[in-house]
Amino acid sequence: MVEPGQIAMKLAGRDSGNICVIIEVIDPNYVLIDGNVRRKKCNIKHLEFLDKVIKIKKNTSTEEIKKELEKLGIKIKPSGKRRESKPRPRQKRKEIKTEKPSKNKGGKVIKEK
Repeated sequence: MVEPGQIAMKLAGRDSGNICVIIEVIDPNYVLIDGNVRRKKCNIKHLEFLDKVIKIKKNTSTEEIKKELEKLGIKIKPSGKRRESKPRPRQKRKEIKTEKPSKNKGGKVIKEK
């Protein structure tokens, strides 16, 4: 039986292999999860339930859940803040220094500089 506060491991998707906590039971197949994963609706078939349960309220914040997981000794990954993007490297144009003779309309050969 699934209950709020139960700890599970995500088996499928982007967050697979991470620990999460069940926040709310939506229906018999779906639950709302949070913790070492993004807070979102998840299929119960994509979770492996662990024996541990923590006490949480219905609208508990992500920070509070992470603190409870740390008390149990579960390592928390840093939040998903993006790095600053570096400017794209620009390729420098090569300067062509050649003295090839070219023909103009009159047929005379002129040297280019």
